[in-house]
Amino acid sequence: MTMGREPMTQVVARHLRDAIQSGELEPGARVGQESVATELGVSRIPVREALRQLESEGLVVIVPNSGAKVAVLDFEECAEIYKMRERLEPLAFAESVGRLTDEQKDDITRLRLELEAQTGHAQAYLEGDRRFHLACYAGVATPRMLKMIVDFWNTTQRYRRILIGTFSDEDYDLNNFEHRLIAEAALNGWGRRGEDLIRMHIERSRFRLSHHQDLFNR
Repeated sequence: MTMGREPMTQVVARHLRDAIQSGELEPGARVGQESVATELGVSRIPVREALRQLESEGLVVIVPNSGAKVAVLDFEECAEIYKMRERLEPLAFAESVGRLTDEQKDDITRLRLELEAQTGHAQAYLEGDRRFHLACYAGVATPRMLKMIVDFWNTTQRYRRILIGTFSDEDYDLNNFEHRLIAEAALNGWGRRGEDLIRMHIERSRFRLSHHQDLFNR
């Protein structure tokens, strides 16, 4: 069964993923198969399959005889994911920049400018930040590596959403400055420089999280 050309399981998974990442479904919230099926007008089969997919992405936990709940991360788990990102994303950047097409480079420039235009608008900025970074990895030739990166972003999205609410004007300015340097490295094929920039950029975010551990109790 499909909705348009998209398999129904993917429609349900995307709906639930968006709800989790936007905070509509909070960490620890129960995700009932029957209520989701009723809301979307589908059978429970695609809902069950979608929940399994989201479990593999680290977004939900399925407990036998209890059902599915939105996964909860503590600070240590989130910091661990950031440390893995600090290793994986610089590698992806270095692999990507030598393979970027002119069109992909244009996308990086456009997305960076669009991101800066959203400065001060937390939700739009968060979404633009994700699009910009993933565009820098568009040349990666290893689908598994890219999937791991996307899964890491998905798992931590809701915590970044809360964190960005603490940003000052200076925080936005620093972020935008770092993005300009990252874009410059991508457009010029500076793999080693870009690796260092990406690593420091993610590391700084991890340190910022360490100073806002109260976010994990919300």
